[in-house]
Amino acid sequence: MANTTFNGSVRSENGFKQVTKSSTLGTFTDNFTVNSSGAVYNTAGAHFKYTAAAGYGPADLVIGKGGSIGGTVNPYAESSTALFQTGTKLFYGNNIYRYGQCGGTAVTAGKLVQHAAIDSNHANMTATAAVSAGETDISVETGGNDMTLNEYANGYLWVNDVNGEGQTMRVKSNPAHDHSSDPSVVITTYDALATALTTSSQLSIIHDPYTGLIVAPATETGCVMGATVIDMTADYYGWFTVSGPQALLTVGTVVVGNIAVRSGGTAGGVAPATDNVLTEIGEVMAVSANTEYSLVWMNIQ
Repeated sequence: MANTTFNGSVRSENGFKQVTKSSTLGTFTDNFTVNSSGAVYNTAGAHFKYTAAAGYGPADLVIGKGGSIGGTVNPYAESSTALFQTGTKLFYGNNIYRYGQCGGTAVTAGKLVQHAAIDSNHANMTATAAVSAGETDISVETGGNDMTLNEYANGYLWVNDVNGEGQTMRVKSNPAHDHSSDPSVVITTYDALATALTTSSQLSIIHDPYTGLIVAPATETGCVMGATVIDMTADYYGWFTVSGPQALLTVGTVVVGNIAVRSGGTAGGVAPATDNVLTEIGEVMAVSANTEYSLVWMNIQ
């Protein structure tokens, strides 16, 4: 049957179904159902994709392993190219994952990862000129280091001091920038300024927090973004656990039911909580010995 176009609402008292017919048996399998009460069921999961538009940044949400026809959703696989928007959230069973990119060094499974550290030359930058509220193009004076085209796309620009301080905007784009030719560069954001800037305003910028992920170092240079599910190849894309059961490298003696924190002595590991300084990762579900991998219910989403 050819496609049919309706003008007006389509109504049914007994629900709707999308089905697959067996070529051998002639039987039907329900793939997608809206029952008579309006409840929605499907066998393949779901993918809600919000494409970027003027004033709106992209966002993705996937429910279920294999829950997207746009790409293979498998938290136990990686790829050399991005299949989804970085930061995409995946709900699968008791776990929640985030999609991201491993940095330039491979990371084995069960390790905490953090975002790339901020470039100090791109912090505390002064505004080149006054910028009115409602604007999305903001020129800043960099302290050094070049920028590649869209290096900061989907990162964040924030006003860290003076006029307009406290505002945070998601970055849409930046041009390729040669600092030696001109220290000023225009950063374009999805989100418009709510409060005007002056030439005294100071701004900082950080990369997309789910790109260039590194094993969480013992001396923190950023916050924990998740944990590796599998051995990740340098520069590859994949899924990182942020909530639910995950085997994590154990440092010291953790205790069932107690809090596990980011290790301050071993990169990528978790340790028993002895103070409130280190990041809480979750609660210990099952204990393994020092240097082995304990099961932790992560809760850093």
